[in-house]
Amino acid sequence: MSLKSGQRQFDLGRSFYFLWCGESLAVVGTALMEFALGVWVYTHTGSAVAFANVVLAATLPAVLFLPLAGGLADRISHRVIIVCCDVSLALLLFGVMALLWFDRLEPLHLYIFNCLASIVGAFRKPAYQAAVNSIVAPEKFTRASGLMSISKNASALVAPLLAGAIMAKAGLVTILAVDLMTFCSGTLLVIKAFSHVRLAPAHHDSAGKGSVFRGALGNIVAALNFFAAGHLMAGLLVYTMVRSALLSLATLMMTPLLLSTLGSQTLGMAYTWAALGGLSGAGLLISMGNPRRLMALVAVADVLLSVCIIAMGVVSQAFAYCALAFVAITAASVADASVNSLWMRKIPAGSRASVFALISMLTIATTSLAVFGGGLLVDHWFQPALVPGGLYAESIGRWLGVGAGRGVGMLFVVAGALFALMSLSVLLYGPMRRLDREQPQATAVRASDSPQVDAL
Repeated sequence: MSLKSGQRQFDLGRSFYFLWCGESLAVVGTALMEFALGVWVYTHTGSAVAFANVVLAATLPAVLFLPLAGGLADRISHRVIIVCCDVSLALLLFGVMALLWFDRLEPLHLYIFNCLASIVGAFRKPAYQAAVNSIVAPEKFTRASGLMSISKNASALVAPLLAGAIMAKAGLVTILAVDLMTFCSGTLLVIKAFSHVRLAPAHHDSAGKGSVFRGALGNIVAALNFFAAGHLMAGLLVYTMVRSALLSLATLMMTPLLLSTLGSQTLGMAYTWAALGGLSGAGLLISMGNPRRLMALVAVADVLLSVCIIAMGVVSQAFAYCALAFVAITAASVADASVNSLWMRKIPAGSRASVFALISMLTIATTSLAVFGGGLLVDHWFQPALVPGGLYAESIGRWLGVGAGRGVGMLFVVAGALFALMSLSVLLYGPMRRLDREQPQATAVRASDSPQVDAL
């Protein structure tokens, strides 16, 4: 009995590592592709609007399709969804390569490609998250989240450097060929991962095959009911949305902050140290194993992160920016992986993909609003008020300084202060601080009126 148990634990671990390696290749390939396509559009059009449209086309469609994608992933085999999405993306890449090879590629083609790729990614992401949740033992969720964080931060560090080098020497077609190989290799690893998992027999409800779509809609409702059933889960959702939005705002606004004061070289250094900090934080969390008081750890890490964000709005030296970026993203990486581990522990099995998809949709929407609103505040209020003779030049300007980039600095201070208040409120509110000790809300959610089809 113990031998079988040990074999089962080993198989589950091996399955996760194959799945993680496949996903890591997909993440690196996606990062290479996004960087290269943005560079190609900007160099061929010289338009910042065209560049922004590439980013929007790769982001906004996912918001519309994520709820349905999550509902389907709770009804259909995760393996089938992931493999189909990888094959679809490979076909899309092959189409772009053909257009580029015959010199027919236009920016409009890339908008369409990014839009379709975003839809494919919307179906893939919740299926992958739910698959990890299914094959990893609960006591190993934190380590799994740390490894997933390493993939994301490593791609942020390596992909721009690698894509820039390949683009300079071999052009876009080589980047796309590398992407094609990474996605195909990742698909093979995903298939290998599921080959080590004993699949449950498929279930069919009385309504027949046509009920899969209706069941997906039912799972969307179940995801909403999950948050409506308990204020702590709703609080964790709001916390996740706001922290992701503020962190994304600070990360994106580092570009105008440093370009307007210290130049592109310092910006590159800061992003490099930020990526190294992400790897450091993920490694730290993995070394901690299965930490207790996970929500308290999240809040403490976010307090440290908020202090770094505030400090970045005040300092002016390149060394200080790099050091703060390293510490900030180290703390952010610990908090991100810990929050993800909390979700993995709390979401009932029948609605995992649906809830993950809903979280992703709301996070993307909140982040987009925060970035848009932050840009408006800087352009129309903070920066005009912090020029010589401006409204805040003789008050706040004495602390933050006046001139170029100080409006973004003020945004950092305001966003960091709000972030600190939110994190401290979690530490002070006992039930939220002890959230990881609460039992999962399995009884509060009814995924659908019929059994789930084949969890993997």
